[in-house]
Amino acid sequence: MVDAVLTRVENTVIVLAFITMTGVYFANVVSRYFLHGSLAFTTEIVVNLAVLLTMVGAAAGVRLGTHPGFDLLPAMATGVLRTSLIALIAVGTLVFFLVFLWLGWEMTSRQMAQGRVTPALGVPQWVFSMALPVGAALGAVRSVQAGVIQLRRAAASSQAEGREVLP
Repeated sequence: MVDAVLTRVENTVIVLAFITMTGVYFANVVSRYFLHGSLAFTTEIVVNLAVLLTMVGAAAGVRLGTHPGFDLLPAMATGVLRTSLIALIAVGTLVFFLVFLWLGWEMTSRQMAQGRVTPALGVPQWVFSMALPVGAALGAVRSVQAGVIQLRRAAASSQAEGREVLP
């Protein structure tokens, strides 16, 4: 249930961020062509949406197991070495996201305390910066989830290899 909700949230954020980025940049191109002037706020919106898209996309990538380096070594190994590699990769990925979570929260907290606003829109900067800690938290959850799933698969695979099939 939680996995389905997180997956739906990830996919929705990714699609909406990408569509919004495309629409905003298209509006800027049209503005340049017809009005001979740029819409100053578009870069601000697109850059911040790109950060959100990257962080949520990284979490979705962990969920889908799309990074070949995460599977290459464990796939070549067997037994305890395979289990150890899976655990090491899962912990490494989790630590990576937790560091981003901590640094993102530190940055966001400072921006809140200082009352910083974005230059073009005048929106509090922390609103956009929340993409870092939120995306990192999502990535941390997905790292644990992916690690547990891979460890279970490795255990099931080891049991299946150890059994003798009778004719």
